Amino acid sequence: MTTPKIERNILKDIELQIMLCNESIRTHKKSIEKVKRACGWNGPQPIGGIDYSKQSSHSSPIAFIEGYEIIQKDERKIEELKEERRELHATKRRIEKIYASLSDDEAQIYYKRIICKKTQAQAAHELHISERQLQRIEKSMKKKGVFKK
Repeated sequence: MTTPKIERNILKDIELQIMLCNESIRTHKKSIEKVKRACGWNGPQPIGGIDYSKQSSHSSPIAFIEGYEIIQKDERKIEELKEERRELHATKRRIEKIYASLSDDEAQIYYKRIICKKTQAQAAHELHISERQLQRIEKSMKKKGVFKK
């Protein structure tokens, strides 16, 4: 029994990374809510009148300053993840825009080499052209600023 060969695809990789960012953001938001509950910061209204010198007790297992630091760390991580997600979306749009703007031969080579991450030899074989012919097309794409390897 042979294992199925999974073809790599940069667009699918980017989608997976975006999905992982979204899941990490949700996890950090849940962490913030848990810390707020553990610190006793419950209620629909904003926090007010807190004893900042309060230490951990049985009713609130996390001291105010500890909770505040944990929340700040989670909020920074959420912002980093949101920025990473924005960059991933921009990269995906850029790749799709370039791919859509290419001629048929260039699009096939771009798809095989950039999107599927094939070597020159693999791409040439799959496209039924010589490696040298593929290299010439890539060279013209590089001159246009489309192909950066």
